[in-house]
Amino acid sequence: MEDLSQEIIKFITEHQLNFRTRTDLARAISDGLSLDFTTAYAEIGKMVEEGDLIIEGKDKLATPQALGLRKGILIGNARGFAFCKFTDDVESESPDVFIPPTALKTALHNDTVLVKVRKNGDRTEGAVVKVVARSSGNIVGTLDIVNDHLAFVKPDDTRYFKDILVRNHKKFKVSEGDKVVCRITKYASGDKNPQGDLLEVLGLNGDPKIEMLAIIRENNLYEEFEPEVLAEARTLPQSVLPEAMRGRRDFTKDKIVTIDSEDTRDIDDAVGIVEHPDGHFTLSVHIADVSHYVKQNSPLDKEAYKRGTSVYFPDLVYPMLPKELSNGICSLNPKVNRLTLSVIMQIDTEGNTYDYEICEGVIRSREKMTYTDVFAIFNDDPATCAKYQDLVSDFKAMQKLHRILEKKRQKRGALDFDLPECEFVMDSTGHVLDVKLHERNEAHRMIESFMLEANETVALACNAEKIPFLYRVHEQPDGQKMFDFFQFAGQFGLKVANNPDKVTPKDLQRLLATVKGQPYEMLINSVMLRSLQKARYAPKNLGHFGIAAINYCHFTSPIRRYPDLLIHRIIKKMYLRNKDKKDIEFYREFVEEAAVLTSEREKLAEVAEREVEDLKKADYMQNHVGEIYDGTVTGVTNFGVFVEFPNTVEGMCSIENLPTDNYVFLEKLYKLAGSKHDYQLGQKVRVQVESVNLRRRQINLKMLEK
Repeated sequence: MEDLSQEIIKFITEHQLNFRTRTDLARAISDGLSLDFTTAYAEIGKMVEEGDLIIEGKDKLATPQALGLRKGILIGNARGFAFCKFTDDVESESPDVFIPPTALKTALHNDTVLVKVRKNGDRTEGAVVKVVARSSGNIVGTLDIVNDHLAFVKPDDTRYFKDILVRNHKKFKVSEGDKVVCRITKYASGDKNPQGDLLEVLGLNGDPKIEMLAIIRENNLYEEFEPEVLAEARTLPQSVLPEAMRGRRDFTKDKIVTIDSEDTRDIDDAVGIVEHPDGHFTLSVHIADVSHYVKQNSPLDKEAYKRGTSVYFPDLVYPMLPKELSNGICSLNPKVNRLTLSVIMQIDTEGNTYDYEICEGVIRSREKMTYTDVFAIFNDDPATCAKYQDLVSDFKAMQKLHRILEKKRQKRGALDFDLPECEFVMDSTGHVLDVKLHERNEAHRMIESFMLEANETVALACNAEKIPFLYRVHEQPDGQKMFDFFQFAGQFGLKVANNPDKVTPKDLQRLLATVKGQPYEMLINSVMLRSLQKARYAPKNLGHFGIAAINYCHFTSPIRRYPDLLIHRIIKKMYLRNKDKKDIEFYREFVEEAAVLTSEREKLAEVAEREVEDLKKADYMQNHVGEIYDGTVTGVTNFGVFVEFPNTVEGMCSIENLPTDNYVFLEKLYKLAGSKHDYQLGQKVRVQVESVNLRRRQINLKMLEK
């Protein structure tokens, strides 16, 4: 279903309903779109608040487009100007528009604004007409104390191009230059500074621990839970009560295990297998039934929805749920009963799931296995096989099924970029001793295979029932981006497909196989990945291009992802039980909202995790200034190139630190070309670490002649 606000905009435009009163417009919309009047009236009010409709004159409403305005997000610049990234037409590739300092009004970085686009000579510019919504985030920066009554916070994020005046700093124990958190309370135009309140003093600027906390606060992440959330968590039992097991399938006698990393404490999933004489398998995937304990609209649920996801850093976790659930009653710990939502799949010799059952269950995991131990069993390690002798045959059957499932996905065109990931070796204080490549062995891939199969099966089942649902979608690549990729690949004599608008996963998979082992393999991989859409959550089943799946969702991690928890509720309320009309109406609306919020929270978590990882790498490299490394060019810009080392540490080599030449940036070729030297994505180079800026998480490199 198309987003209701977009549907209303389209209806107003097509039926020339601009400049009508709210009541008249609600009547027309309710008649034309078969909505009740109250729903139409309420939606109009919401659209006015969000800037999708504008009040013009005496309660007359119009779309921004009818008034020559466009809606977007402001992207600030340290020099005081900004660009507006338009959000009012998701299908358009409109370029960002420049907004000079004099046309910003009170708008700052990340605000949602309405902009009037105009011509200024040969240049297209924008002017902010209205700020629709302020950036809700707190701002982290350095404190500059003027006197007892006046101080300024200089934002770390230079896109906030104005210092913030604060007057409550004496309420805190602060020193000049401290890293602090503040929130803007009063906005100002022109040369005036916005005003705000100091919220928190983080500590000494430049301390790696403080810099990490700054990143966390910049992304509005807080480890602590509200008292009412903790109070509810503490009322929950820490063992499964007998009454909770009534009406559930009893799997406690089955051979079921969990397989995770050595340090995993929030265990979402467990697996069991039976290999039949005809070569078929029964695969059972058991997922923690978090929804049994986290009730809709409870304090725990509201907090989980607000967080959207757990956030994982190298040496700590900001969980979606308190530890009483995430490490306690919901975690599928060994040798204790745990409630699950289970998927039992019958799979043939080709990897096809030809029958399945989804049910509420109770399990008792035999062992908390690690990827290391399972991989050792795959390789017939005598000591490990002896230790887990009663489970060895099960693991061998799992390995066999995994290879069948992997072959099936490969056959249908699933893409596997197998991008390198790092892991940090740290001391007890959190200082990084080493950065190494993370080993992803066959045991990791096997569990991924089983979770993918469960996710597909659940999405297929719920799609067939036509109930409101939250899908994990990865859409068909944009035709123009694919056309550009076709052109790029053509330089190497490679043909991707005939039509960039109808490229298939199989086309791209075939290309990845063709370039495997070639000098330009990483280059093609990188450019292809950048040409694809980003996966997201959606209420419509749009398929998953990357894994070549028609139906897909996130079902297997309800301890750490809200979409999975929501899907569990939907299954229990509408798939396993009779559909209730009120539930259908509620979830149909809620999945629309949840798709947007959880996709946004996922992006925020990814940004925070990436920035902390960059900080840890910069901290590590402070002890390696002057050293020489071989690396690969992973980014090319008009101001230099990014180079990644084999352990995933990445640094920046500015044009000033390249061999002297007249360089031209060839954007579509991902190339910086000079008369004597060229640098292109995927190229092998040798560099020297020149300096490290911890606050900017920046490793500065100097290019050496190879």
